[in-house]
Amino acid sequence: MRVSLAVIGSRGDVQPFLALGAALRARGHDVVLATHADFRALAGEAGLDFHAVPGSPRNYFSSPEVVESLRKGPSVLRLARSTPKVAADAAAAGLAQLDACFAPAFAGADLIVTSVANRHSYLAAPPDVPWALVSWYPNTPTSVFPAMGAPALPLGGWYNRLTHHVSRAIEWRLARPIVNAYRARLGAAPLGLRVPFTAAERDRPLFYLHSPAVLPAPADWPATVHVCGYWFWDRAWSPSRELVDAVEADPAPVVLSFGSLWPAVPEGSLDAVADAVRRCGRRLIVIDGPDEVPSGVIRVHDADYTWLFPKAAAVVHHGGFGTGAAALRAGVPQVVLPIFIDHPYWAKRMAALGVAPDPVPAAKLDPARLRAAIRRVLHDERIRHRAAEIGRYVRADRGVEAACEELERWVGTGIPVRTG
Repeated sequence: MRVSLAVIGSRGDVQPFLALGAALRARGHDVVLATHADFRALAGEAGLDFHAVPGSPRNYFSSPEVVESLRKGPSVLRLARSTPKVAADAAAAGLAQLDACFAPAFAGADLIVTSVANRHSYLAAPPDVPWALVSWYPNTPTSVFPAMGAPALPLGGWYNRLTHHVSRAIEWRLARPIVNAYRARLGAAPLGLRVPFTAAERDRPLFYLHSPAVLPAPADWPATVHVCGYWFWDRAWSPSRELVDAVEADPAPVVLSFGSLWPAVPEGSLDAVADAVRRCGRRLIVIDGPDEVPSGVIRVHDADYTWLFPKAAAVVHHGGFGTGAAALRAGVPQVVLPIFIDHPYWAKRMAALGVAPDPVPAAKLDPARLRAAIRRVLHDERIRHRAAEIGRYVRADRGVEAACEELERWVGTGIPVRTG
């Protein structure tokens, strides 16, 4: 089978597709990854054919208005107001151009696996081969919990389901002019007011890339929705001698990672974390970040989380999906400083699981609250025990293998089967 993987986004967005591609390739399939040129080398490490598409995650935070908004907090409405406005026709032209760039990677494909970020394009111009969806956060309507960003109110299942429908209605209200402008370019009839996402997802697999131990699939989700575990890619990676020495010295260090969000991190955040860690008698290892780091801080520009995180006493991070997943897998406590749209959701989930204290918002970072959170994860045996327990569940998942099996089954028979 020839499989095309299509994804745009940061390293955390792309790495699960590297995991899926490597696993499919090991099962004898031909796989091409279509994404930003930034990830060409990683695709080569995974043994995948590569097709570059325009854009770069380095440009996501090039707008001063967007950076200023994120430094004030992860409000979706504030971020939307700060994002430069683009007319529907211009946005549709951009989607059409991006789709044209993806098209060579889809030639001859038997299956396309793409992120939900591409679904607006596919509502305008659906591929003519089977396509499956991947999401990093749950957005299928359910009565079990409210939509991401909606307040958790004790009003029962009707309220939870309503929040999902409202969330989807808002998304469609924003996307519909762009989708219809794209369809007009193709000579297709416009789509109406009815939200089309549920219908688009009904006949294809949708994979949520988290462990059932972190958030089980609600019973009222359709059988096409799968929660079978994180997709981890275990790459061949060798640490520097300096890093080995740093993690082998007692006591175990604290690791700080803001992933690709460093441009949006409020000024002084690194100093605040370094000071809090030092006061607890620990050393800090920071991954990437500013050119100048506080005295005593060990900075590396790249590190394999699978190797590094299990050797840490705790991981301080922004709440990004991939970083949080790696910390869960490592079985170590977390301190989450949310910055971006979905970060508060995962930060609250980590606290609810008992592997982290309550989130400490990165915007207007409270040094006293940060110190208390770091001190707690270093000394609270309940958090440490719970993190280790969840780690065992996450490591036992067959996430990427189960996804491969479901995709093969679906393309072969067209009959979706719940895998988790």
